[in-house]
Amino acid sequence: MSKCSCQSNFPTRKECENFGPFVAIDINCINLEIENGAENDSGSIIPFASGITTSIVAIASGTTRVASLIGFGTAVNGVSILDDNTINLTSTLSEAFSVPRNGNITSISATFDAFFNPNRGGTQIITAQIFRAEAGTNIFTPTNARVDLAPPITGPSATLTFGTANIEPLPVVAGDRLVMVVYISSSINPPALNFSILGTVSAGINIV
Repeated sequence: MSKCSCQSNFPTRKECENFGPFVAIDINCINLEIENGAENDSGSIIPFASGITTSIVAIASGTTRVASLIGFGTAVNGVSILDDNTINLTSTLSEAFSVPRNGNITSISATFDAFFNPNRGGTQIITAQIFRAEAGTNIFTPTNARVDLAPPITGPSATLTFGTANIEPLPVVAGDRLVMVVYISSSINPPALNFSILGTVSAGINIV
């Protein structure tokens, strides 16, 4: 079949010039949703989870932020965010994935389930953020795909903290590498040595 007329409830008649085989997804037409681009509007959800790995977010030496990189059922801990706010993953374990096509990140969501906080005082804000490295480099820089989780963590009690945000579309191109980074973004006052919070993480981003 080389030509068909698609009759539907729409006021106009659709002509198609497609060769079979055809997949009927609408009683009145062939691939109507695909023709209208509806299936591409929502994008793709990329899920992250620390799985059985305990995620550790920390402040070392009072200033250095020690992050957890969240993958797809595992996590890598003890990764430093450098003074210039970058992460260097040269010759280290990584949870980064490669982007297979051009697109835009439009939203981010994350949950930190803190089950052990040995710190007795203060308020700590946990942030989840996508870091990106262009093809050919292991230097990851922060992006605007970030969200601060609420409520803040206070005291040693177990806390479930969550955040979600729609963001200004962040362009990514094929070959970019992305990694979900979770860290303490608030200042520790007074500065403390080996300040850490243990927990598990689940997160996700949407790429259109």
